[in-house]
Amino acid sequence: MNGYLNTWVLQSAMSTACVHVSHSHLRKVEDLSESPLSTQYYEYKGTMHLHSRYSDGSAKVPEIVGKAADAGLDFVMLTDHDSLDALYNGYEGWHDGVLLLVGQEISPRTHHYLAFDLNREIRGKYRTDYQRIVDEVRDSGGFGFIAHPYGGKKPPLFRTKGHAWTDWSITGYTGIEIWSYMIDWVENVNILTFMYHYFYPEKAIRGPRLEALRKWDEVAQQRHVVGIGSTDAHARPLPIFRFIKFFPYEYLFRTIRTHVLLDTPLSPQSLPESKQLIYDALKAGHCFIAYDFLADSMGFTFAAEMKGRGEYDAPTHLLMGDEAIFEGRADLLVSVPQPAEIRLIRNGHPIHQASGKTLRLPIDRAGVYRVELYYSDQPWIFSNPIFLRES
Repeated sequence: MNGYLNTWVLQSAMSTACVHVSHSHLRKVEDLSESPLSTQYYEYKGTMHLHSRYSDGSAKVPEIVGKAADAGLDFVMLTDHDSLDALYNGYEGWHDGVLLLVGQEISPRTHHYLAFDLNREIRGKYRTDYQRIVDEVRDSGGFGFIAHPYGGKKPPLFRTKGHAWTDWSITGYTGIEIWSYMIDWVENVNILTFMYHYFYPEKAIRGPRLEALRKWDEVAQQRHVVGIGSTDAHARPLPIFRFIKFFPYEYLFRTIRTHVLLDTPLSPQSLPESKQLIYDALKAGHCFIAYDFLADSMGFTFAAEMKGRGEYDAPTHLLMGDEAIFEGRADLLVSVPQPAEIRLIRNGHPIHQASGKTLRLPIDRAGVYRVELYYSDQPWIFSNPIFLRES
């Protein structure tokens, strides 16, 4: 941690949602008493889905953690292919203010699964019983996310990589990897444009694949499901020019991040407590995906204020990821640290678009609501949904 607190509030016109307290940025609030605040959140940003030398990454774990600290990250979630060696060798914990958590990318030929909070390593190679893999993660006390559900191409030769998730009858997963930097990049690059996009990689970033967003929205209408963003960092050398790493960790750690919002701050004195706080926030969907290379997203909030049925009933305050029975009236609240294009999505369909830093939109229908933010016409922030169900 950087040793100081950042307090951020929704502007007084929004009159509810939350305070962000972060260890990454400092914003001065003149008088909190003038803003009726219901909840305080501690915001931390991290990187998910990356690999070390324990599988097919190019760096040892201490080097990765050092680069994460240099990039200003608060946590790192390592996912080596079919390996928990980093956990067994004692690397999980706090390192120079960065919390390293060790998961596993369970890696059959298809249907890769990012699993966390495991009490044992789970074999993935050569398996085809994909539902059983998800069940084994649950039975071991863990939870998981579907990795790169629509596959991708393998750089730099761009051969088709068959790692897609095709069996959507599978149940029990916590969420879906909605936006992967490497999947996004390779999908928009070909042999002719490779060198240009190698030196200007941001020109190839288009945002989450539409198929992933559609599937996320589809599943969310049936049950609670969390979206995460990742880098899928390997930082491996190019086959010919071995001295050139294909997107080093220090670059990728500044791109797509998952931000979590916690009720209490992380404690470097307690690994179990800090670990549980991060995992609980991810499972609850109290998190959002941001392309922080484009602009700093610290302080973004998507919340709802649901009005009570009675005249004197207190409103219910909901944060992204929360689920509740819709009671007939609610306001959706959006606040952004930078002016941006705000798109509100209900059940997978756009319902409202505005530009600015704040938005308060009354709604009178149940549905699964989420927000997409675009900065300078580029994809920037994707919130998790607020699930307002029919009674």
